[in-house]
Amino acid sequence: MEPNDPIGQQRVIMVIEDLAAEACWSRLAQVPTGRLCFVDSGDPMVLPLNHVVDGHSIVIRTASGTAPHRLGKGATVAFEADATEPATCEGWSVVVRGYLDELIDSDELAAARRLDLHPWASGHRDHFLRIRPWAVTGREISARVIE
Repeated sequence: MEPNDPIGQQRVIMVIEDLAAEACWSRLAQVPTGRLCFVDSGDPMVLPLNHVVDGHSIVIRTASGTAPHRLGKGATVAFEADATEPATCEGWSVVVRGYLDELIDSDELAAARRLDLHPWASGHRDHFLRIRPWAVTGREISARVIE
């Protein structure tokens, strides 16, 4: 084929698309870490931590006295997780916005302890926190071939 022959030539473009809610939850379940975003003493804070998806909520474990634990019942937070492929410039990002609650009900605690949630940080992390979402949004960037 000649170099200037338009037949068979393809072009790749990068497309950004919104993710449906179920796709967002599926992506969140694929990665072990994310970032908890909140306001602490008037200042924005972002903490990386590991998590699990439990239905349509996020569960984390933390120690007593940590910033997430100090936030208190019903604190407004955001949680972001993503995955990228630098070689192809593709990836996705999901943001969950909601209220943070500590699990204190014995049935909820028992269920949380059965989740596959093992903190990466050392120390005694016996407080389970759940993000009860009021919004979940996501975007994905991927390559598309245009002929």
